Amino acid sequence: MTHTADSPSPTKRIARERLGRKREKVRAGAAAMRRETFHAGMWAVRAPRWMWPALLIITGIGAALRLLRLGFPHRLIFDETYYVKDGYSVFNFGYERSWPENADDYFNAGDPSVIESTPEYVVHPPLGKWLIGIGIDIFGADDSFGWRFSVAIIGSLTIFLIGVIAWKLFRSGFFACVAAGLLSVDGEHFVHSRTSLLDIVLMAFVLLAFYFVLLDREQVTKRLASWSKRTSTTSEPTPAEATARTTPTVESTSSPQTSSSAEATVQSAPTAEATASPAASAADASASARVRERRRRRDEMNFGPRLGVRPWIIAAGISVGLAMGVKWSGLYAAAAFGILLVAWDVHSRYRAGVVHPWLGMFIRDSIPSFLKLVPVAFVSYLACWAGWIRSDDAWDRQWAAENTGWWQSLPDWLQWLPSLVHYHSTAYSFHVGLDSEHPYMSNPWGWIVQWRPTSFYYESYGHGDMGCVADKCSSAITSVGNPVIWGLAPLAILVCLVVWIIRRDVRPAVILAGLAATWLPWFAYQERTIFTFYTIVMVPFVVLALTYCLTLLWGRARASAPPGAHRRRFGLRVSGALVARRLTVGLILAAAVIAFAYFWPVYTGEVIPFSDWNDRMWNITWR
Repeated sequence: MTHTADSPSPTKRIARERLGRKREKVRAGAAAMRRETFHAGMWAVRAPRWMWPALLIITGIGAALRLLRLGFPHRLIFDETYYVKDGYSVFNFGYERSWPENADDYFNAGDPSVIESTPEYVVHPPLGKWLIGIGIDIFGADDSFGWRFSVAIIGSLTIFLIGVIAWKLFRSGFFACVAAGLLSVDGEHFVHSRTSLLDIVLMAFVLLAFYFVLLDREQVTKRLASWSKRTSTTSEPTPAEATARTTPTVESTSSPQTSSSAEATVQSAPTAEATASPAASAADASASARVRERRRRRDEMNFGPRLGVRPWIIAAGISVGLAMGVKWSGLYAAAAFGILLVAWDVHSRYRAGVVHPWLGMFIRDSIPSFLKLVPVAFVSYLACWAGWIRSDDAWDRQWAAENTGWWQSLPDWLQWLPSLVHYHSTAYSFHVGLDSEHPYMSNPWGWIVQWRPTSFYYESYGHGDMGCVADKCSSAITSVGNPVIWGLAPLAILVCLVVWIIRRDVRPAVILAGLAATWLPWFAYQERTIFTFYTIVMVPFVVLALTYCLTLLWGRARASAPPGAHRRRFGLRVSGALVARRLTVGLILAAAVIAFAYFWPVYTGEVIPFSDWNDRMWNITWR
C-alpha cells in the first residue's frame, strides 16, 4: 500500500492497533472479574410467608373504606357527567351516544332512556368507559353505587399491587406492607377510587406495566447469573482470546506462507490416502467443532448470551396498550418503560461480565424487545376500539366512505382504519388546543406539593339541613393528597436522585423513571387546561419514593455493636441512634394514618360545620 500524506503512517497505525488491543484486554479482564462475582442478588430472595396475608388484610381494609357509602352523593359529580353516561352508552351500544341538555337530571333519577340515537364526539379512548359500564350493568343505571363500583375495585387492587412491587424493589416484607398502607391512606388515591373517572384506571394499567418490567428484570438477572456461573466454572478463553474478535484467528504459529504451502501439499496429496484415514477426518471434524465452540463462547463473552423468550415484556406491552386505551397519556409510560428496559439491559449485561454491554444490548435485545413491546401495545390499543370498529353509526365511523382518497384502494374489511386515523387527528387537535379557563386548573410545577387540588363536589347547608348542627355546614369531596405523604414527596424525590448518583443504586432510578413518565411530559403543556387530579398516575411512584427513603432511614442492626449500644435483640445490638431512626419511621407512618383520618370528612362528603371544613383547608389555594 502506498503511504500518502493523508493516511496515518504505518508506525502510528501499528501503535494505534496495539493500544486498541491493550484496551480490549483491560476490558476483558475487568469483565472476567465482574463475571466471577455476579449473582442474582436480591432477585433470588423469597418473600416471607406472612407478607401475603398481611398485604391481603391491608388491601381488604382499604377496599372496605372505599366501598363504604360509595353511592354518596346520589348524583353525578365533576367529570362523572361524561364518563358514567359514556360508560352506560358504550356498554349497551358499543360506542358513545349523545345525551340531551338536561340528561344529568334524568340519569340521577335512574332514567337513562333519554339517550339519543346520534353519536357523540368524545376525545378519550373507550376502554375506561367499558370498565365503568361493567359496574353500571351489574347494579343498574339507577344505582350510584354501581356507577363507581368498577373504579373502587380497581383502586383497591392497586393497593395489593404496589405492595408486591415494593417487595420486588426492596425485598422487605415490612416495607412492602408500608407501601401498601401508604397508598391506601393517600387522599387522592382514596377519592379517585370513589369517583368514576378514567384516571385511576389509567394509573392501574401503568402500574401493572411497571410490575411486568420488574418481573422481566428478575427473569433476566437470574438467567445472566446462571450464564455467569456456567462460564466461570468451565474452561474459557483467556481475556486476550475473548477480545480477539477484531483480529484474525490463527490456529498455528506458522506464517501465512507456511500455511499456504501446507494447504497446497494437502491438496496435492492422493485422494486415496485421505480416504484411507477416517481417524484423521474425525480429528479434523473435532478440531472444527472446537473452533466453532471457541468462537461461540468468545461471541458470548463479548456480547452476552441470548436471553430467550421474555414473556413479561409482552405482558408490559399489553398493559401499556391498555393504558393508552384509557387515556393517550399512557403513551408516555410506554416510551419511558421502553427506555428503562434498554438502560436496564445494558446495566445487567455490564454487571454480568459482558465485555461490550452496549453492543450486546443492540445485537441481542434491541429488536426482540422492541417487537415484544411496541407492536403488542399497538395491537392492544386497537383492540380497545373493537366496539367502535364493529359499529356503523359511531362518530366518524363512515368518514372514509364519505370522503375520497388513497384509502379507497384498501379492502372493505379495512375501511375503518382511515376513519379511525382521522378521528385521532381531530381528537389530538382538541387536546392540544384546550386552553379554556377553569377555576381548578393548575400548573405541573405545583403538582408535587398539591398546590391546587381539585374539588369534585361541594354543597353548603343551613342549620337542620342534612343533619347540620351549626349555622352553616359544608359537604365536600376534595381530591387532595395526604399532607404527610405529599409534604415529604419533594424531599423523597431529591434523596432518590442523590442516592442514585452517589451509590449507583438502580432502585431509586427505576422509581424516578416511573415518576418521570407520569409527570414530566405535562411540562410541555403548561398553557393547556390541566388539573392536579392528573397526578393520581404519579401517586404510586411518590409512595415508592417515600418508602425507599424510609428503608434508608430504618437502617440495619449491626452484628458488632457500636459504642453506646444498649439493647440486645435476636443476637444483635441496636444502637440508640438506630432506635431513634426507627421511631422516626414509626412516627411518619402514624402521622400519615392520623392525617387520613383527619381529612376523612373532606374525602367522603360528610356534612360538617363550615368552620371544621375551613380548618382542613390548610392552604388558601385548596379552597
